[in-house]
Amino acid sequence: MKTQRLRVFGRSSAMVYATVVVAALLTVSMPAQPQAPSQASTTRVLAKIDEMIGDVEQIMGLKALAPIPLSMLTREEINELVSGRMNEEGPSEDVNNEQRFLELFGFVDKEFDLAKEVVNTLTEQATALYDYKTKQLYLSTWTPEDMQEFAIVHELAHAIADQHFDLGKYVDKSKSADGDLARSAVIEGQASWVMTEWVMLQTGRSLRENGLLAAAAAGASRYEAVEYPVFASQPLYLREAMLFPYTQGMIFQQRVIDRYGQQGFDQVFRKPPTSTQQVLDAESYFAQRVPSEPKLPRFKLRGFKRESRGDVGQFDHAILLQQYIDEQESERIAPLWRGGRYEIWSNADDSSAVLRYGSDWADADAAKTYFDAYRRILRSKWEHIEFSSRSRARLEGSGDNGRFIVTLDGASATSLEGLPDDYKAREYVAETERGEAE
Repeated sequence: MKTQRLRVFGRSSAMVYATVVVAALLTVSMPAQPQAPSQASTTRVLAKIDEMIGDVEQIMGLKALAPIPLSMLTREEINELVSGRMNEEGPSEDVNNEQRFLELFGFVDKEFDLAKEVVNTLTEQATALYDYKTKQLYLSTWTPEDMQEFAIVHELAHAIADQHFDLGKYVDKSKSADGDLARSAVIEGQASWVMTEWVMLQTGRSLRENGLLAAAAAGASRYEAVEYPVFASQPLYLREAMLFPYTQGMIFQQRVIDRYGQQGFDQVFRKPPTSTQQVLDAESYFAQRVPSEPKLPRFKLRGFKRESRGDVGQFDHAILLQQYIDEQESERIAPLWRGGRYEIWSNADDSSAVLRYGSDWADADAAKTYFDAYRRILRSKWEHIEFSSRSRARLEGSGDNGRFIVTLDGASATSLEGLPDDYKAREYVAETERGEAE
């Protein structure tokens, strides 16, 4: 069953394919206070559309199959467009489920307004948009003159890919939230690669067989992104998830093109990556390594019903480790991930929720490493925590959300969090097979 989590982080491609400023900064540095373009400069840029389409066609090896209309939008109009698409693609129930997922794992606090902050961040940074529903390209009226061509080239790559592969259906065919993010990395990473290659070709250089140059270009966007106050103020998860499709997606596209040449533009649409692990580690993509489906801890609690369920990918684990331990531990442990999933069970009477979570790792040693790291994560994400029992393979105690049990079993680690204090009473607890509801 497909996850019920909302496609918002980096998965904005499911709503509107947007060139955000951080993507354009792969190739150009912004002035401290960018000036809106003059009408004359905009007219000159728009007159070069046909030439830019030809350049993009040559880079991708794909022809535009239909005209690509372009319109100008104000910041207010962009906000309205993004909000509208988000409402269409993410009903309130999905937004609530995603927010609850982020809260229970500790990515955001309870006061965080997910829908509002996503729209505010996209609106702050958008320089151009491609709307897959109207098949129209939009350029913002405030896009600085020296960025207009870059932004348009990025969006033209989206438009041409959409004409050949139907980007809306491409994202909808994903089977998980982690897969959504991986496919968004294909969409945005490819367009970022095309945009950067377009600039390189004008200087007599190329990204082809030059992975270091691609990595440097991708890294530039991360450095410049913090200059935008709304983006910089967001939680780590939101910032990284919005950057992921542009930065890691571009590096992934580089690896695919190095292996398949120009056919790599088709390859990633005809055989999409199934997980963020395949984007982060292209060898996993080439080998078609698919995530496992770990067992969840056995559990049934009277008065609770399952509210949502989904996957927890390598990207999610990397951010969790980075947020609560450090970046070095994240880089060391997250690549050992092999599968993750969760369920959230809620009690309508008191709004309490139980998190059921399981993860698989490369081997027993890797799982033990993560088990020990997760103990540190619990200590950091809760203000108050008390252990009632600790052993090499089991942790029990109480935290901000209630009772918890964390277990280690071979190459797997599981956790139950948010249990009531009397969870051990037999009249409240019953086992189910493979963690599924009876």
